[in-house]
Amino acid sequence: MKTRIHAIAGAVGLLMIFTFWTSTVISELFGSYETIAAVKGWILNGMFILIPAMAIVGGSGMSLGAGRSEKLVSTKKKRMPIIAANGILILLPMAFILEAKASAGTFDTLFYVLQGVELIAGATNLTLMGFNMRDGVRLTGRNRSTTSVKILGREFVAADTLAVRLAKPAGFTFEPGQAIRLTIPANAPAGAGEARILSIASAPYEADLTVITRLRDSAFKQALQALPEGTDLQVAGPMGSFTRAEGQDRPSVFLAGGIGITPFLSMIRDAHRSGGLNNISLFYSNRSPADAAMLKELQEISAANPGFQMVATMSDIEDSNDWVGETGRINAEMLSKHLPDLSLPIYYCVGPGGFVSAMIEMLASTGVDKINIQFEQFGGY
Repeated sequence: MKTRIHAIAGAVGLLMIFTFWTSTVISELFGSYETIAAVKGWILNGMFILIPAMAIVGGSGMSLGAGRSEKLVSTKKKRMPIIAANGILILLPMAFILEAKASAGTFDTLFYVLQGVELIAGATNLTLMGFNMRDGVRLTGRNRSTTSVKILGREFVAADTLAVRLAKPAGFTFEPGQAIRLTIPANAPAGAGEARILSIASAPYEADLTVITRLRDSAFKQALQALPEGTDLQVAGPMGSFTRAEGQDRPSVFLAGGIGITPFLSMIRDAHRSGGLNNISLFYSNRSPADAAMLKELQEISAANPGFQMVATMSDIEDSNDWVGETGRINAEMLSKHLPDLSLPIYYCVGPGGFVSAMIEMLASTGVDKINIQFEQFGGY
């Protein structure tokens, strides 16, 4: 819903600025002074729609971009302050000043200088907003071609957590940590046309694709659980840039909160097969062992790879009295207990919004440079 609101508000804002800009140019080139004055009045009144639309775009955009460090998201965030500054500091004041001068019939040199400034600022915002809309479509995967894939099987891998195995399309390649966009078929009895972006849990070498998701009250999740094996889904991708940096000797620390383990599963499985798990530590936080997807597999991989450290911690052990590992939430003390130097690793963090924010704040408090923190927030459970 938030993504849809952001897109609608962005389209309204872009359309209004485009209409303001083109009507200004046309009226100046071909209209009378009376027409120019009418256009200026219309533009001023239109600001009462444009400003709220842009506020919604900015607020929803920052919310959607929170906890995401992909290049496209970062680029969109950098454009947003320029768009806002142009709107508040230039376009809005110019609308008032130019309307007042046009209503008074004062079409002097100052009027046309200010008109030029307004047109330049408007053209700048049109360009930047167009780029942001393009990048937004890229982030959702809607601009990517789709392929049909069959559901091969399903199994519960933790409480309310379903792993879905899909046939891998011919020639499909991806990097560990990337994601796909899955769409329920249009003729499905429930959830028709619903889509979600899900991280790939399987490794690139595996014959099939696997995604793991929490089951929540959404049409997409319920359909994914109920559709019979053999059903064709639409898949687009791969997408995303949350991948582990290669060719560097620094240790890697994975911080996973709940279902945030999925992109790390792909990385760990791939590195386990190639013998590249040395110098990697995984901190995996859940409420209880019953909630921890693929915990046994990760423990087995850790036991078979002395260079790979897996630290699982449970924040609510009332339901798991037999748990003998770490307890509580991941914090600086826990990291210091298992890592010799907190400033040395590159940190990768995935999980719900609250978890990601807490991890970034915690790492910053220990002096970790933000350039050494890669993160991605999971939402829409």
